[in-house]
Amino acid sequence: MIPINKPAIGEEEKNAVLKVLESLQLTDSSFEGGKFVREFEKIFAEYVGVKHAIAVNSGTSAILAALMALEVGKGCETLTSGFTFASTATTSLLLDARVKFVDIELETYSISVNDLARKLSGAAKVVLPVHLYGHPAQLDEVIEEAEKYGVFVVEDAAQSLGSKYRGKMTGSLGIMGCFSLYATKIVTCGEGGVITTNDDALAEKLKMIRSHGQVKGYDSKVLGLNLRMPQIEAAIGIEQLKKIDSFIKARRKNALFYNEEFSKLENIRLPIEKDYAEANWSIYTVYVKRRRNEILQYLRERGVGATVYYPIPLNRMEVFMKHVEFEPLPNCEDAAEHVLSLPVYPTLTEKELNYVVKVFKEAIRTFL
Repeated sequence: MIPINKPAIGEEEKNAVLKVLESLQLTDSSFEGGKFVREFEKIFAEYVGVKHAIAVNSGTSAILAALMALEVGKGCETLTSGFTFASTATTSLLLDARVKFVDIELETYSISVNDLARKLSGAAKVVLPVHLYGHPAQLDEVIEEAEKYGVFVVEDAAQSLGSKYRGKMTGSLGIMGCFSLYATKIVTCGEGGVITTNDDALAEKLKMIRSHGQVKGYDSKVLGLNLRMPQIEAAIGIEQLKKIDSFIKARRKNALFYNEEFSKLENIRLPIEKDYAEANWSIYTVYVKRRRNEILQYLRERGVGATVYYPIPLNRMEVFMKHVEFEPLPNCEDAAEHVLSLPVYPTLTEKELNYVVKVFKEAIRTFL
């Protein structure tokens, strides 16, 4: 089986883990974090082009901490795409805030600025645009609409580390950016997350929030949780960040190869890169006009680990139907019914790439 994704772990990451184990400093609850966490944060901030990077234990924790730092809670409203992973919105519900879903553009699967403008109001506190599949949302327009109401923009950059919007890294344009370092991401720590910001006060607050609101220890000043990144994760992340440019270069090469090979197939829509974007190709996603599930089954039966990100739009997911006022999202629902993703990770061999192309072409010609 060619999996949908595969972490690129080398001897460097293994040696980094051993170095932490030998130090016996597996975690650090101090305000600034341990040695490896501090080094990782420094490298991450420099890469994204921001003043601060605050490491936490997951991408979900990154969003949760960002919202807590902005004091999102009862009486607040957050808006985000209805086509994304659940945690972009469940984090708001956990803080007792209201959630409103916004439809997407089918070209990029990013938040629709027109629908956002229609739904924004004085009740809103935060907008979370999602750079889905690694393609940046239209941040200038999103920020412009948000500023009309004094609304914060927190980028859900979970899938977009290394992607650029008009030459600037995602995660550097909103008040904060939230990244995931899960095993399927561009770089991984196994689990892990990072919040980026240029705001000094928010950075200080985030460091408190990630460790029970403490500064010196046993002196909680704000509400917080244990959201800390362990030293082992940070050590892995340091080595991964050294390789990120080569990872993205390989992903871009693989995505271009697919687009060239699939360009003459009918009844599908290939992923694009808008002129304002430089995507990291975190996920390679194709829109098929019909019989998506049969095509998916055909691929999997022949050893291609294709999958669907995401089969249920958030407005129709059970957890949100219990807590969020329902509103149809035509493009989100359309995408959920028609998209499928193919392996595009950097360690794919030429043989594997050609096999994916062969089987996908067979599937499309068989079912479409």
